[in-house]
Amino acid sequence: MTKTLSAGRFRGLMTLADDRGVFKMLAVDQRPPIFKALAKHKQRQPSEVRYDEVAAVKTLLTRILAPETSAILIDPVWTHPHALAYIPGRVGLLSTLEDYSFKLHDGERWSYPIPDWSVAKIKRSGAAAVKVLAWDRPDVRQDTREHQDAFVREVGAACKKHDIPYVLELLIYPMPGEEDDSFAYAKAKPQLVLDSVRHYADDSFGADLLKLEFPVNLKYCREFAGGAFDGKARAPAYTLAETREFLAELNELSHVPWVLLSAGVGPSEFALNLDLAFAAGASGFLAGRAVWMEALDAYPDMEAVEAALKTQAVPYLRQISALADKALPWTSHHAFGGQPKLEAASEQWLKDYLA
Repeated sequence: MTKTLSAGRFRGLMTLADDRGVFKMLAVDQRPPIFKALAKHKQRQPSEVRYDEVAAVKTLLTRILAPETSAILIDPVWTHPHALAYIPGRVGLLSTLEDYSFKLHDGERWSYPIPDWSVAKIKRSGAAAVKVLAWDRPDVRQDTREHQDAFVREVGAACKKHDIPYVLELLIYPMPGEEDDSFAYAKAKPQLVLDSVRHYADDSFGADLLKLEFPVNLKYCREFAGGAFDGKARAPAYTLAETREFLAELNELSHVPWVLLSAGVGPSEFALNLDLAFAAGASGFLAGRAVWMEALDAYPDMEAVEAALKTQAVPYLRQISALADKALPWTSHHAFGGQPKLEAASEQWLKDYLA
């Protein structure tokens, strides 16, 4: 059945994309990765990093990189209160809702919202969309499945109520005893990712845009397993041809437009991920660490961090944005039957809208 979009969700998605309908979005909502990067200074624990340090770094990332994007994803704790003035009016704004501190139940991850933050507050804050990360494994216990599904559905219902787009990010994770950089985990990854997307593609969850990870670890792809990205040789788990097949299935499963996340891989690997994803039907990217993480190596010299952002991160962001010119506009996604249509568009729209 061809999807229609409510006015708020339609306009919100348009605001996040460029004029062609491609998402060239940057994420600076990361929390533990930034805590860890800053903690390297003075050999501290991540918990010892001060609020003002994180806020200053996130503000710098926003000031330098936001003008290069179609939209930027921020958090409400360290970024929104300090960096809002540096986001140009033409740049869309997403706000993250999930707390980075998930709870573990026998190794299975349960997601929760940031305390005192909600879809209603996000709508009032000026953001054009809500982003939620849902940790997922298709093989979790029933209680974990019920908790994660309820969390995702509740956000979807709230986004529908407030008529704001829902960007759902799905990430798999290793269970106790699994190593995320192992042949076994790499071999299992494609099916785990595909089954996760298959599950959350149900319309009852309410997602308008999916933020997805690359379905394979290219370091274990036969054509690159010799150490193309990090100099470490690995046994191949799949081929490039199989990778393209996994991507085609991912695109078919995605019931709404989808973008690729960087998941902490290096810049060269992410650029190749993007090239393959765009050929399969992705409508852009929502990337963070692959763009700006290397610049944080210069911390606490903020002038050096800024210089690295300008000389390394900005050119790289422009490079992957140019790659995204080959991406499928979100308006051309198969869910819309060729072109999105406004929900209940008729002479009664004024009366019926959010009635």
